[in-house]
Amino acid sequence: MHLRRVPALTAALALALTFGLSACATTVTGKPLAAAGGARSESGSEESTSRKPSSTRTSEPSSTRKPETTGRQAPDGDVKITTEKKTEGYDDCSVLSPQEVAAAVGAAKGGEPGCVQSTEDPFTVVLFMLTLAEHEGEARPIEVGGNTAYEVKDGSGDCTVMIMLTDDPDVITPAFMASVSSLDGADPCPMALNLATKAFEKIPNA
Repeated sequence: MHLRRVPALTAALALALTFGLSACATTVTGKPLAAAGGARSESGSEESTSRKPSSTRTSEPSSTRKPETTGRQAPDGDVKITTEKKTEGYDDCSVLSPQEVAAAVGAAKGGEPGCVQSTEDPFTVVLFMLTLAEHEGEARPIEVGGNTAYEVKDGSGDCTVMIMLTDDPDVITPAFMASVSSLDGADPCPMALNLATKAFEKIPNA
């Protein structure tokens, strides 16, 4: 059953992404639900997702501007940015290779590259992308690499970790998210945290 479900779920998510749900303004629930601002070119690379280029200043500690609310619930509390990361100029779907995804979730085998990937043993479907600082459900504040992050577990059991990359109010998609759907009962939250942490380490500093 699992061997049939993994490709089916991956295909469904990939189809959703094809229709624009991978644009980087996504409600964080573990699944892409909405899209705005940003599209893919014919070559498959991510086009600009911000109103202006990301700040090029060197990383500054302890920035505490609150994220803006854009129609859905934004995480409560101040945002700490110790290491500001770029939010454009790279392909968010290529940040993690299938081998890195498999290692992050402790899987024996990875799948195909892209924003949506699957693994076997354990069977998971993972999704990662640049996103809005929004979520549905309750977010648990954590910290990754000195930056504010949030762990969100939705009603279906999927888990998302969202790391703030910048507090620049002009950047439309200031966070990187990693979501995990576990198909065989494994806890998806440690997997999502591992994925988000590994991706955060690879994203270039602003």
